[in-house]
Amino acid sequence: MRLVYVGIGWVIGILLAANVSAIIPLFWLLALGITVTFASLLRETPYFWWGLAVFAIAFGGFRYTLVPQSSDLAQYNAVGGATLEGIIISEPDFRDDRVQFQLSAETIQFGGESISTSGLVLVNAPRVADVTYGDVIRVTGELRTPAEYDTFSYADYLARQGVFSILDRAIIEVVDTNQANPALRQLLQWKTVLEQRIADALPDPESALLTGILLGNERGIAPNLSDDFSRVGASHVIAISGFNMAIIAGLVMGILEKPFKDRKWVATIIGIIVLAIYTILVGANAAVVRAAVMSSLLVIAPQLNRRSFVPASLAFVSILMSLFNPLVLWDLSFQLSFFAVLGLALFTEPLERGFDRIIASIIPHPYAKRVSAFLNEPIVVSIAALIMTMPLTILYFGRLSLVSLLVNLLIVPVQAYILFFGGSALLLSLISPQLAQLIFWLNMLLLQWTIGVVRFFGNLTFADIEVRLSGELVWGFFAVIIGGAIVNATRPQWAIRLGRRLQRNPILPTMTFIAIGLGILLLNLTLARPNGDLHVWFLDVGHSNAILIETPDGSQILIDGGRFPSRLLTEIGDRVPFYDHNLELVIITHPDEFDLGALPAVLRRYNAQTVLVNGQPNLSETFTEVEIAIADSEVVPVVAGYSITMDDGTLIEVLHPQVRPELDDDIGDGAMVLRVSYGEVSFLLTSDVTQTGQFEMLDSGQWLGASVMQLPQHGTARSLNEQFYEVVNPQVVVVQYDEANRRDDPDSDVLLLTQDAQLFTTGEQGTLHLWTDGRTLWVVSEDI
Repeated sequence: MRLVYVGIGWVIGILLAANVSAIIPLFWLLALGITVTFASLLRETPYFWWGLAVFAIAFGGFRYTLVPQSSDLAQYNAVGGATLEGIIISEPDFRDDRVQFQLSAETIQFGGESISTSGLVLVNAPRVADVTYGDVIRVTGELRTPAEYDTFSYADYLARQGVFSILDRAIIEVVDTNQANPALRQLLQWKTVLEQRIADALPDPESALLTGILLGNERGIAPNLSDDFSRVGASHVIAISGFNMAIIAGLVMGILEKPFKDRKWVATIIGIIVLAIYTILVGANAAVVRAAVMSSLLVIAPQLNRRSFVPASLAFVSILMSLFNPLVLWDLSFQLSFFAVLGLALFTEPLERGFDRIIASIIPHPYAKRVSAFLNEPIVVSIAALIMTMPLTILYFGRLSLVSLLVNLLIVPVQAYILFFGGSALLLSLISPQLAQLIFWLNMLLLQWTIGVVRFFGNLTFADIEVRLSGELVWGFFAVIIGGAIVNATRPQWAIRLGRRLQRNPILPTMTFIAIGLGILLLNLTLARPNGDLHVWFLDVGHSNAILIETPDGSQILIDGGRFPSRLLTEIGDRVPFYDHNLELVIITHPDEFDLGALPAVLRRYNAQTVLVNGQPNLSETFTEVEIAIADSEVVPVVAGYSITMDDGTLIEVLHPQVRPELDDDIGDGAMVLRVSYGEVSFLLTSDVTQTGQFEMLDSGQWLGASVMQLPQHGTARSLNEQFYEVVNPQVVVVQYDEANRRDDPDSDVLLLTQDAQLFTTGEQGTLHLWTDGRTLWVVSEDI
């Protein structure tokens, strides 16, 4: 358990450093010195490991501050075409429409000058490009920043690999070859040969599935089949995991047991080397490395005459992997793999005992054990893993499989045979392809069974359902489970006394739980009450407009919403009281799918009482879906001159369009412009209004002044009329944009016009919260 405490402290330190950017590296250095002294003072006491855990917090926080947040190369993102020269350091990933690989850049030619640089770039080139690992190439294309999508941040995913730039539309010239690690190059060549042997022996989709199971290359699996595996909760079958590693470790150690009977350490070293080679062969992602290290510990443990303690091993692996790269803690494959193994460690034995009792009560004694042994792995193991992985699946994907348990019951028993026969056939194919073909065909029957079961259940309409959980709830669940496991393992005196008291008075825990729950609900209700200020949030939903307003009396107003439903729902859910499912006012400024694509999902969760629109028709599918979603609301087309004065003093004025736009009019010319005022403070919300619309507002003669101004069209080039800006004369300017946008927004010339105001951007600062009591304005970034 001591290593578990250290591991928990280490992870807490990394998470603190990641989420509290105000803590600087110097603080962590000072904390390291203090905690080292603290731990040394406790060295001869029973509390030494607690001191070491506190030291781990400081060390983990300091380690995170050393993680690169960008690269030298990234400064050239979004500046146009560029030519890079460097070496390919990853296995090229050949997809249906392109080939993708990582390039370690050494020089960049920009503006007619060759400049030394450094950093990794993800290159997207035509599929016909003849490249391989270790090639030195000269590549020309467009450098850009990785994007963030609805439920997936590609930028964060690549950052965990040290990549901060993408180069698209690449034109490649090979300068030299065979310049990288020769051993790895040879290993990748063998992998290509093995993949081809499988392709020659089996048709698709069986060939693609076996390649994914054995070699970790899932690219050949058709998207619809891959979706079916996800829907039925069987994606773990096509991912290299601890299951694969355990079988390989057992097989290797079984083969080496007799030849090295008197030299077990030699067998152990060979086994670890084989696992390391296989890890590199299949891609060495976070989950694979974790599984390999865990399997290596299981191989080493017998030589130390120690039973491997899984939680301690997990803690060791987590510390080891995050020591090299702290960002691995955010890797989904690592999280799923980690919690699956933890679930097996915590729940397998108690579930097996309960399952055995159930089987014994149903089936006669002579057969009960056999049936129980046969069903234990697919049922008990699956449930134990699902307990800890299901919350993550719901959190990240918003889906819950209703057939997962039954599907795993049907396919898990054959997976060990698929791995064994497939691996045997693959190795035998290097010696005798004809004999190997027979084994491949036998294995094909097992692959067809797996695919058939997955397709059958995946086609059921009720195979999975949409479910949403907040991140706080999921991580709170894990904290309770891990905390309970620690208490159960250490059995401190206070826990023993509490357990005895609860046994004597079983009503007490129920009443305590209810009291705590009511207390938390009461606190949430208190915090959710309006405080008499006007709150305006410019939401970070990518390169789109989305603004949430809470008036002084608590009315909720949503303006546009972007195109990513999950991101918008999360932003709203974090700010609207949990018990409130009403939006008093929804405003759709113009029929642009980039600014309203997420609204149908929101309007299925929240009741929009009144909807303001600019009245412009649109024939797109997205706008049609929005019209259906607002059919039950009061829809009011508005033009300049329309206003709403709320009981709490909030004033909402429509300043544009001057007349109702027609179907063929530019959607930016007629975009709705609003001014929201409370007391002496006002917000000019310009949406995507063009310079044409800005001229029309100037010509109308209406007063346009405001304290805060949203830059129109995300500050793109030629989006802001200088005279219009001077008339508004804002003290604060807000820009909503995505750093990965391909238009290089916001434009430097546009920002130059606003240099006399204080500038805030969602691209750099995340969601922006502005609030006012009618006299004073406060601004804060909620993502820092």
